[in-house]
Amino acid sequence: MCGRLIAGDMTQAQMLAIIEGFLYPGQSVITETDAPPAATGFNVKPTQQVNILFPQGAGITASTARWWLVPPWFKGEAEEWKATTFNAKIETAFEKPTFRDAWKHGRCLVPAMGYYEWSGPKANRIPNFVHLETNHPIHLFAGLHSQMPDGRRTCTLLTRPALPEITDLHPRMPVLLSPDEAQGWLDHSAPDDEIRDGFGTHWEGRFRVQPVAKFGMKDNGPQLIEPLEEDEGATTTTTPPKDQGGQADLFDLN
Repeated sequence: MCGRLIAGDMTQAQMLAIIEGFLYPGQSVITETDAPPAATGFNVKPTQQVNILFPQGAGITASTARWWLVPPWFKGEAEEWKATTFNAKIETAFEKPTFRDAWKHGRCLVPAMGYYEWSGPKANRIPNFVHLETNHPIHLFAGLHSQMPDGRRTCTLLTRPALPEITDLHPRMPVLLSPDEAQGWLDHSAPDDEIRDGFGTHWEGRFRVQPVAKFGMKDNGPQLIEPLEEDEGATTTTTPPKDQGGQADLFDLN
């Protein structure tokens, strides 16, 4: 985890209007116009482009990045990097050779509606749409990004031990930030030990886990997050969609 994001069908302009409204009121976000377009929809996978926000100069820049971080010291193409780096542990990323440069210089936010996590017996697992009960239509996932020599950006999502209410889904969860935490994360105003120990933990009681119908790797559309009918989960026997390496579930190994 986290190996599936729900980006929704908002345009980048609509997403930025929301970001400017509640995260940086009165401050415009500059857009990198030459960045590859972000994947949209309800089944965004690692190696696809995702929207990111990061500090640059005195302001905030919006761009996109390939969701599978490649460290700046790697000399090959992004597709040649084989380590599993779409997730990074917030407890250790600052000291890991793959992530420590991005921890210092590449902090970012990845806006999304939520993510999927699978549950149930191995032979009949079902996806769950996991999101927060808030007044905002998008959540701010803490991330790290890096820029390759050719200018392409890549990124990873940070994870931490799951809150008690969702540990039955997975022992870890993505780090979802409040607007105040997002500021402290991006501008380094929050101490690193405070970030590692507490950021993303104040949402207890606010997570919503919604079982949904099983879907394939190429499926998309808002129907993917519609509530699962009880008998549907009991009768279907297909397995979760597989990703790189044939994994049915994607776990952070770094």
